[in-house]
Amino acid sequence: MTVEQILEYLERRIAEHHLAGDRLALKRDQDVAGFLMAAVRDLGDKHLALRFQVVAARAADMREQLEKNAK
Repeated sequence: MTVEQILEYLERRIAEHHLAGDRLALKRDQDVAGFLMAAVRDLGDKHLALRFQVVAARAADMREQLEKNAK
């Protein structure tokens, strides 16, 4: 499995979880992306760390949207 495939998978899952209204799954998606971001950052790959950071932020934003809509 390549890093690109992992990023694509995360993006797809985030979209699916958002459409399903699954805030808990979006939190898990955010956590996974954040974990991978830290791992690649610790290996010295700042560019790839930023890509995972963007994915983590997207999951957080989607979860926040769902929480606002639930109020």
